[in-house]
Amino acid sequence: MSDINGVTGTVRSRSREKQTPQPLFSVNGLSLSVCVVMMSGVATGSYAAPTSTIAGFDLATLQARGISPSVAQYFRSAPRFSEGLRVVDLTVNGERIGLTDARFDSEGELCFTRALLERAGLRVPSSVIDKGADADHACHDFRAEYPKTVTTLRPGSEEVALVVPTDALHDGQRGSGSYARGGTAALLNYDIQAVNSHSRADTNRYMSASTEVGFNLGDWIARSRQLYIANDRNTTSEHLYAYAQRDFAPLASTFQVGQVSGTSPVFGGVQLMGAQLFPDGIENRAANAGVLVEGQALSQSRVEVRQSGALIYTTVVPEGPFALKNLPLLNGTSDLNVTVIDTRGGQRSFVVPAASFRAAVPVKSGYAASVGKIRDVERRGAREPLMAMGSGTWAVGRNSALSAGVQATEGYNSLGWALDSNFSQRFSVGVRNNLSRDHSKKVQGARSSISVGAALPWDVQMALSATTQTQGYRDVLDAVSREGHEGSRFKNQYTAGFSWADPLFGGFSIGYTRGSHFNSRTSEHVYGSWNKNFLYANVGVTVDSQVGQSSQAKDKGRNDDGVGVRLQVSVPLGGDRSLSTYARRQGLRSSIGTAYDERVDETLNYQVRSDHELGEPAGNTLGATLNTTSRYAQVGLGINRDSYNTSYSGQVQGGVVAHSEGVTLSPYPVEDTFGVVSVGDIPGARITTPQGPVWTDPWGNAVIAALPAYQTSQLEVEGKSLPKQVDIKNGTRTLEAGRGSFSQVNFDVVKVRRVLLRATDSWGNPLPQGAAVLGADNTFLTTVVSDGMIFLSNADALKTLKVSSSNATSCVLKLDLAEQTNDGQFYEAASATCR
Repeated sequence: MSDINGVTGTVRSRSREKQTPQPLFSVNGLSLSVCVVMMSGVATGSYAAPTSTIAGFDLATLQARGISPSVAQYFRSAPRFSEGLRVVDLTVNGERIGLTDARFDSEGELCFTRALLERAGLRVPSSVIDKGADADHACHDFRAEYPKTVTTLRPGSEEVALVVPTDALHDGQRGSGSYARGGTAALLNYDIQAVNSHSRADTNRYMSASTEVGFNLGDWIARSRQLYIANDRNTTSEHLYAYAQRDFAPLASTFQVGQVSGTSPVFGGVQLMGAQLFPDGIENRAANAGVLVEGQALSQSRVEVRQSGALIYTTVVPEGPFALKNLPLLNGTSDLNVTVIDTRGGQRSFVVPAASFRAAVPVKSGYAASVGKIRDVERRGAREPLMAMGSGTWAVGRNSALSAGVQATEGYNSLGWALDSNFSQRFSVGVRNNLSRDHSKKVQGARSSISVGAALPWDVQMALSATTQTQGYRDVLDAVSREGHEGSRFKNQYTAGFSWADPLFGGFSIGYTRGSHFNSRTSEHVYGSWNKNFLYANVGVTVDSQVGQSSQAKDKGRNDDGVGVRLQVSVPLGGDRSLSTYARRQGLRSSIGTAYDERVDETLNYQVRSDHELGEPAGNTLGATLNTTSRYAQVGLGINRDSYNTSYSGQVQGGVVAHSEGVTLSPYPVEDTFGVVSVGDIPGARITTPQGPVWTDPWGNAVIAALPAYQTSQLEVEGKSLPKQVDIKNGTRTLEAGRGSFSQVNFDVVKVRRVLLRATDSWGNPLPQGAAVLGADNTFLTTVVSDGMIFLSNADALKTLKVSSSNATSCVLKLDLAEQTNDGQFYEAASATCR
């Protein structure tokens, strides 16, 4: 509550916090005076007999109380909302929706606009959808389609309650089936990283730039992805792909043409210059959601991930454990080769077998076909013959799928089949077998794999996989390669993973990978962790085996190989701050360190750390990192300094969208299905999107970087981020977008001018309390409260007012307001004379 010159009222928040709005003294046309009117209309026994009445109101009593008879004329039938846009507390079938913009007609009846229906979670009638944008602000006869709808209006408490049939409720998960289509926009995604390390004797520089350019046009998606890497020794540029794609919903399939990665449930991915058709359709595909690459960096390091010979991802990670998620996989059937390169020149690699993440790639019924020339993405002089591949997937019962396919190129052919079964939510298994014949090398062989996932008793999660191949087996890349890799090809691959979480003992996880080759070389990778929250601290232990050979050219005498163990204790300091300390043993190296982390807000966090190497030679390292998500990009900065060198790192990533209204920047990479949202010309408005929060630019636009295809998305404008002179008609919008579409969403805002007016008559006396304030066409607006105060919710639309007092006299109030200034105040004070 606020007390302004003796006038007590309430200022409503536009936020969605649960609160019971209190009646304003005049904004919505209802006030304490109106309540007095209602009471006086029924309590006539306490007063003298009325001399005249209007619809049961005692005019003599009204005049005695200083209330204009015009107020009774307006409320002659029943209490009602005044005409225009009002903010009400909306309830649907007993569930509180929250503060909502609602429009009322001249009779005080609720207007079912499209915005109100979407906010209430009600189905939009087909007649409204067919009319398109013209119907967004019109009143629709919702009761005609759902006649059992009951509308209860409570103007005294500014509440609207709806009771509707259950079939009128919108199913947000299922979607309406009316997906947004078409739209035209171009995009650029970028991820630029740089590291500069120098010492007294040497300087090393590294930079990578990953870019993706493309456009959406008429549900077609065109994308081209490039990767540029430069260091002191060489410069490389890799072109990963360039293709056009479109969904065909009637076929439940996706068509691609250009430089594509062959998609098949039974064969490894092959980079082709050609075309392919594979099952996808209207189901949302999240092929990368369950693929996880875990490891540990001994110092600030660069991680490179390759698949099918192509470098698909590179990033810089700080010292300590790292986990890479949502990798841009080319396919779900080829292994990942991970390389960790630290600042001292040490290099370690391990393989993540495709069999271990097949459960993360959904298998869909349908047919897939690919044809095109094989691409030599590694530039090793491999042959590039024409290749054809086809496969089919059929449902077997309710929880299984059987796949089979054939693959052929010049002098090579292969057959394969796979069976994937989910026996229950607790157990799944996948079996796969391939047979190959290489006519040019006169060899043939087989590859078999099995993967098992299970939820064991006591909440233990298990994932196992095994892959084996004979010496004569060749995949298509082996067949076209001109180099001999007979001994280096793997013979067996095994993976095992277990996880368990318990409130008392904490969370455990362990992963093991082992590979053996035909040249008798073996490789192993072990990663395990334990984490437990105690009363005042969090304790974690990680175990990681470092495999491969380390380059010791710059650190002779140091052995980084072997099993590494790291113990870390983190103590929360209140809010989003914590202090961590750790001890690590890696091979013959030991170190201790401490770090301070703080998240200032949802867009800014930083870390300051110190490390100390034990043993000989000892050394200290100081470092700091800063990460921020601005309105236009994500930026990361880092510095590390030890006894030998100093390194600086930086990263900037985001997206740029060109559309009919101009160019808009995004802090997030733009995906296949996206859009642009506009909030008038208001800069800095915060909008919640499926990708995360975004803020409008100086022209009031922001990018919706990702919309889940064929699902319901919700966009919401945070009212607190808007200037106080701005009202939003409806701060929530729901959207269902088809894959490849570009959506433009407009939130209508109204710049209002709220004025607290002190009105006097020609002799300088305050206008009488209770006098009715009328607008054009004698529309009732509000009443005069004590000391001649009048609150106008939108004075810009008003030039002349008529004030009718209880003694049947009236006067005209002309508004002559100064030029409006955006000073952040909810209202401005002014004075006027009623003549």
